Amino acid sequence: MELKIYNPQADGFLKAIDWNFEELKEEITKKSSDYLNLVYSDDQIKDAKQDRANLRKLVTALENKRKEIKKEIMVPYDDFASKEKELVEIINGAIENIDTQVKGYEEGLRQEKLAKVKEIYKECIGDLDRTIPFDKIFKESWLNVSTTLKSIKEEIITIREKVDGDLKIINAENSPYIYEMKEEYLKDFDLMAAMAKKQQLEDTAKKKALYEEQKKQEAEEKERRRKEEAARVEMAGKVQSAPIPEKQPDPAGIVTQQPAIAESYQEQAAKLRRKRVVIEITANETQYAYLNEVLIKLKNNAEKVEILEKEEL
Repeated sequence: MELKIYNPQADGFLKAIDWNFEELKEEITKKSSDYLNLVYSDDQIKDAKQDRANLRKLVTALENKRKEIKKEIMVPYDDFASKEKELVEIINGAIENIDTQVKGYEEGLRQEKLAKVKEIYKECIGDLDRTIPFDKIFKESWLNVSTTLKSIKEEIITIREKVDGDLKIINAENSPYIYEMKEEYLKDFDLMAAMAKKQQLEDTAKKKALYEEQKKQEAEEKERRRKEEAARVEMAGKVQSAPIPEKQPDPAGIVTQQPAIAESYQEQAAKLRRKRVVIEITANETQYAYLNEVLIKLKNNAEKVEILEKEEL
């Protein structure tokens, strides 16, 4: 089966279109040169427009002739191209029929090899089939004719040993994040990714612990201030400071001094819960005068009592 061109023959195809190119080129170049150097005055604008129109007509005429020649030349080519495509469609129909059968045969071989590969997988993976699913490690290249079953088996064994070893390393880690590490590892069987996950979780836990401790301290400080403020409000108007007298000699030889009152609000509040106590004191006139002076100074914290004078025995 051979394509034969009867007309035109190989040496009969149109080699060139014979036309007066050189003559036109010389004339057009000369005329265009004149126009390139021509300067129109204001009263010659009408002539300029006419010259422009004439030149445009010349361009249009040349372009139209080019299109006409192309159309005439393309007539036999278009006829040939249409018939050639018709033949190609007929041939492609036969090719498609054969191709379907070839692909069906090749797909059958691939399915047979796939079944053998799955048998090798079960044999090599064993009880790790849930950890290492077939679909996770399967490669389309295993079904190529050039890929041997021996090389596939070696590759699956290598994967099993790697995963088994990596999981032992992860299980040996003293970390509360073993589950998360395994979960990360089983995505792509990447030990470094699992270790990075552990570090990430540990860093997050530390930051969380620091944050919670800070919030706890802030809460405790807030509660302490609240209690102090409550005590201060409760004591408002109830406690008045009294001047601390300097040491004064007791006429009887007794030295007395007002105790310091720089006490906390809690201590002052506790002292507000007072009991009434009546004390009977035996003193001479000098001691009585001094005692009366002290009672006057402590008028906010002591109540004036009647002094019953008695003769000393």
